[in-house]
Amino acid sequence: MADRLPVTVLSGFPGAGKTSLLNHVLAHGAGVRVGVLVCGAQHGQALAPLPAGCEATMLPSGEPLLAETARLAATGRFDALLVEADGLDEPLAIAQGFLFAAEHGAGPDAAVQPDTLVTVVDAATVLRDLNEAEFLADRGLVQGQDDDRTVAEVLVAQIEGCDVIVLNKADLVGAAELARLRAVLQALNPRADILEASFGKVPPGRVQGTGRFDFEAVADGAGWLAALRGEAPAANAANGVSTLVYRRRRPFHPQRFADLIHTEWLREHGSVLRSKGLFWLAGRMETAGDWNQSGGVCRHGGAGAWWAALDPAEWPADAAERAEVEADMHDGGAPAPFGDRRQELVLIGLDLDHAALQARLDACLLSDAEMAAGADAWAAYPDPFPAWVDDFDDDHDHGHDHNHGDDCGCGDPGHDHGHGSHGGPPHAN
Repeated sequence: MADRLPVTVLSGFPGAGKTSLLNHVLAHGAGVRVGVLVCGAQHGQALAPLPAGCEATMLPSGEPLLAETARLAATGRFDALLVEADGLDEPLAIAQGFLFAAEHGAGPDAAVQPDTLVTVVDAATVLRDLNEAEFLADRGLVQGQDDDRTVAEVLVAQIEGCDVIVLNKADLVGAAELARLRAVLQALNPRADILEASFGKVPPGRVQGTGRFDFEAVADGAGWLAALRGEAPAANAANGVSTLVYRRRRPFHPQRFADLIHTEWLREHGSVLRSKGLFWLAGRMETAGDWNQSGGVCRHGGAGAWWAALDPAEWPADAAERAEVEADMHDGGAPAPFGDRRQELVLIGLDLDHAALQARLDACLLSDAEMAAGADAWAAYPDPFPAWVDDFDDDHDHGHDHNHGDDCGCGDPGHDHGHGSHGGPPHAN
């Protein structure tokens, strides 16, 4: 079977400098024959003259990337492929497509193997964009009429889902700001190799032919997941970047939690750039809530059934996976009264007042008297959250692959303040 052709994916928000990086890598590729695909190419867009043995294909929006990749791979003329993704694409999703095609494609001559996922970020604008609640529609950048993503959501997905981050236009910011940006990026993606650059000038060997890509490592490499494993980067007082892991074993009062998330709480105690995790609402004993915030907008919805809500016969048969479930049923070495039901939120941001943030969340928890009243009483509490549709897999995927749920936002005066619900209008905080 022929070797799979290695492919490097360059992602990054429009204007970050992907094309500059692409041109630099090609010009200093030491004779490597590279097939180049530029996705979402605009009319008139052009690359620098290509070295001998390289070939570029411009793919306008909507053109099938995988089919063109297979065509180039099948020619046998190239040592590697290099894809400049559309500015709104997520690198891990592209890699998934390549892996699926390699597994289910027509033959080994059409197979490619992701080698390196690279995200280019603009040092002069990324921190501002991560702080705002600007929707893609506000910039006329949506990929379809149903695309309700924000700029920050796209940036976070590109930063979390890559192997290498190129912090481009580094010459436009001062040394202190650059150090703070590096710390933010490292907190969002601890495993990424971060390279500072101007005009996309980095050693080609750091972004191509690295062999760094590993699907599981990328999928599990986001900073919020690392924090849950106890692997978050240490806080640095000099740059003000820190990570807070909030864990509690009692539910939120639905009304109090809803009231909180319609305030400026994510901006009142520092600036929370990213928060993610599970939450438990009193009265909802079957389903975990999913919390997913990037910049000025957060989304909440159903994340799947709690293991404790199921018959143990439905728990994983695999010994290691079942041991993880059983561990979630314990708190401090003792059986937890409500099984794996819990609050488990990670907050990553700038100048965070951890004590104040924890106090705001703690105020939403049930009091001792409310806990003593029991679950039957909790079911009668006012609950303004929308119903969570039970659209989970029949085999109950309790890894809690958090879906986008209800929308809420924070930060931009162009939107209503507060945090709202998906299915209703987004709100800004």
